[in-house]
Amino acid sequence: MDNLDIKALEVRDYAISQGWVLIKEALKDGLFVLNSPTGDFTQLIFPKDDSISEYQEMAIVSLRRLTEFYKLPLNKVVEDIREVYDDVIALRYFSDSKTVNSISFQEALDSIDATKQMLLSAASTIVNPVTFHPKLNRAEAQDLIKKARFRHTEEGSFILKVSIPFELTHAPVTSLFGEVLETPFTRKAIEVVSKSSSILLDTIESDSIKELYQNQSTDEQPLISYNFCDAVSKLFDEERELPFQLIFNWSRASMLKLPSPSLPQRITFPFSHKNKIEEIRDYFTPKRSDLQDDFIATVETLDGTIGEDGKRLGVVALSILYENEIIKARVNLNSEAYAVAVDAHKKGGAYVEVNGLLKRNKRSNTIENIKSFKLRGS
Repeated sequence: MDNLDIKALEVRDYAISQGWVLIKEALKDGLFVLNSPTGDFTQLIFPKDDSISEYQEMAIVSLRRLTEFYKLPLNKVVEDIREVYDDVIALRYFSDSKTVNSISFQEALDSIDATKQMLLSAASTIVNPVTFHPKLNRAEAQDLIKKARFRHTEEGSFILKVSIPFELTHAPVTSLFGEVLETPFTRKAIEVVSKSSSILLDTIESDSIKELYQNQSTDEQPLISYNFCDAVSKLFDEERELPFQLIFNWSRASMLKLPSPSLPQRITFPFSHKNKIEEIRDYFTPKRSDLQDDFIATVETLDGTIGEDGKRLGVVALSILYENEIIKARVNLNSEAYAVAVDAHKKGGAYVEVNGLLKRNKRSNTIENIKSFKLRGS
């Protein structure tokens, strides 16, 4: 490792969170010195100032001692230190019969979009608990997304990792015993993801979808929303029918101030549950008005046929970006508009502008009464 890109405080706080004991007497000498939690005389010693030349060499020696102590590879220890202040939610695609080290580029993009929608849904539920969020653009939810960071994937299965800083806040009043610490908004959002996921699985296993909808619809503060169910349904890898897991790792540094949530670390969604998740989503789907508007979209599939004039025309599947939501819709195009769709598809995801009537149904969406269909910017 030629250049260590982690800070001295990150190494210190990671070690303390693991039970290493800071020797405060060494601070006056400009050093962080920590004794191992087992009292075996192993020490971590490195400068407090990570800008000085000695820091790199001494910190790497300390990291190697950590790898030996925990029997972990160096890159794993480094990644854990980088995430010491973050709560992490990971989306893992896996297979019991084969190694999954990749998914298609489109599936990766869809997974990122669905993960974003899941976090926005959870954050919106904290601010306004309802079974349907017409828009996922609340300031608090958008701020959470801005703070989130995309982390490295891991080997053995395909994992997307998103980390969100754990920012401890204080209640406006203090108790007789000192400050009252308030759980951060970002932590609450990830807790909603975990709790809601568990509820969905329990509902499917107990065959109580109708009861779930009735209970949530009458609850003054419902936890389950259409938006969350829709996001989970989009996380399934349809290309290879893979199951997926949501993996939760709580900020190690936060455990020094607040106990970690009593929630499962891993929640597994078998692919066989996909239809049931969609069924739950359909229960929560609100009745929506048709929309006549200008829409920005990408062309996903071309399913046209050759017409009598020898030109291709017919059905095209679009992904429409509308108010922070991805809406899948089908549109039946004449040969002129179909040629525009073909051109956009060939250009690798170029945007099209379509003016028409978006009819939103529980099972599928269509665009009718097309007034214009063109490449964006043309």
